[in-house]
Amino acid sequence: MKKIVVEKADGIAEVIDQILNEQEDRVVIVIPRSSALVRSMSNFRLLKRETDAAGKEVSIESVDETVLAFAKECGMPASHPLWRGVQGAEATDGENKRMSDIIPKSRMSNGTTASSKKKRVEPESEEGEIEEDEDTEDAEEEAPSITSIEEEEEEAVFSSSPKGYGPSAAHGGRNGHTVKRYDDEDEDDEDNGPRRRIGGRVWTVIAIIIVLALGGAYIASAYFSHANITITFKKTPWTWQGNLTVDKSASTDDIANGVLAGQVFTSNKNITDTYKASGQQNVSLKATGMITIYNDYSTKPQELVATTRFLTPDGKIFRITNNVSVPGATQGANGSLRASSITAPIVADQAGPNYNIGPVAKLTIPGFQKDPQYNYFWGTITASTTGGFTGMRAVPTVADIAAAEASTTADLQASLQGGFNGSYPNNFKILDGATQITTGKLTVNTTTDDQGNFTVFATATLSAIGFDETALKSALLAVAQGTEASSTFADMNLNYGSVSANFPKGQVSFSLSAQGDLEPALSPVDFEQQLLGKDTADARTVIAALPQLASAEISVWPSWLSTIPNDPAKVHISIN
Repeated sequence: MKKIVVEKADGIAEVIDQILNEQEDRVVIVIPRSSALVRSMSNFRLLKRETDAAGKEVSIESVDETVLAFAKECGMPASHPLWRGVQGAEATDGENKRMSDIIPKSRMSNGTTASSKKKRVEPESEEGEIEEDEDTEDAEEEAPSITSIEEEEEEAVFSSSPKGYGPSAAHGGRNGHTVKRYDDEDEDDEDNGPRRRIGGRVWTVIAIIIVLALGGAYIASAYFSHANITITFKKTPWTWQGNLTVDKSASTDDIANGVLAGQVFTSNKNITDTYKASGQQNVSLKATGMITIYNDYSTKPQELVATTRFLTPDGKIFRITNNVSVPGATQGANGSLRASSITAPIVADQAGPNYNIGPVAKLTIPGFQKDPQYNYFWGTITASTTGGFTGMRAVPTVADIAAAEASTTADLQASLQGGFNGSYPNNFKILDGATQITTGKLTVNTTTDDQGNFTVFATATLSAIGFDETALKSALLAVAQGTEASSTFADMNLNYGSVSANFPKGQVSFSLSAQGDLEPALSPVDFEQQLLGKDTADARTVIAALPQLASAEISVWPSWLSTIPNDPAKVHISIN
């Protein structure tokens, strides 16, 4: 025997499904108090019919007397779990005396209450008949018969079922039994359950919900309320055309005379580019490097002329390439000297790779050999000398040099243009044709490295003449307000053409075509003060009085509020 415990919310379809899916043929159904099944006696009739068709032996166990009465009425064994015996069609009279026979009130077809047509039910006799009072005969004629109710229920079929009931499962029941899906909550059927009263706990919950709802409404109104106001004005088209000259010597804009105040911006840049040499030549190159010259002889500086010789310990001679003034030594408190130094470029006395040497700790000056300075002046090569070479080597041709100069100039101009855009204020406008790049030094080093590359060094200056475009728009607005007072531009487009620059004078001339739409000038911040705290109807009246108004919309949240918030932070005005 299998015991199935029914949940309070389970419907008759779920219960029948559990029984039919159970392997045991004997099943005990435990139904709790206030189960959904007691809403209609038809649930128990359906349970009895379907389980009998499936060959199941089903009995009911419950502490709910209504459940036990329904089961008995439908001929199903039923018992209370705390009492011995089974109450139902097969129980003895002695067993039946342990609980009351309860037959729920039925809804009469003519709408009268059960109390108006009382029916007293006596315990069943051995033949299964029910003894009735004589005054119940009229009630029997008016109340619908059980047979007619069952016939109507058999016609109620649902198109879908969560547990296999319905047309899709018409042949899927146990033992080939065809199962139909019925509604277990037929409100039109008889209501056999006892009337329930709402307890104090329910009223407490309802009161709490009301308080929370009112509190939430207050919080939403007090802390989260806001208003959005959208105003759209009618627009008046406006155009202007003329010729203007930007002049660096002008201090203010004068549209009437066609003059704008201008400013000249400059940017300097230098680059070194490397190029491949395509020629070949037998060359003799001298090594070059740097030497640090020390003076530990006197506090007076010592002048050394270009080509002054420095001798390495192994007899190699290097010469300085420029005149050098070696600073005087520093004298300490006790009269001792501390050597001073200076760094200068040097070149090998002879060509060839033998002079690619270094570092060298001390080089003497042969010119001081017979003088006292000889032991107090010396040189040091800290980094190796390089570039000494004899033989065939790549050299740039005339075409290589010309192409390298042109490429370096183009790179320098592009670099100047790219870095210049962010070097002047955003409100300034520099027109195409109002810039000029002047190339400064352009030096080609034809000596190639070990990979046959030579270098080009170049400097350039970019000059540009610009004007304050924001100030120009303000000047045009002043012109427009001469005919449309208290107006502003809703939008404006400026088209420039015929640009001509005179850089020596710092001037740029151009033609201008301006198109825009004028609308009434309204400050959202100032207008907001007129609406704070007003009733929405009054706010609409204030807005409707605005000149050139096309449309307006007021949106207040929460929706039950009828006033604009007093806090400016909660009011947003947008003008289209």
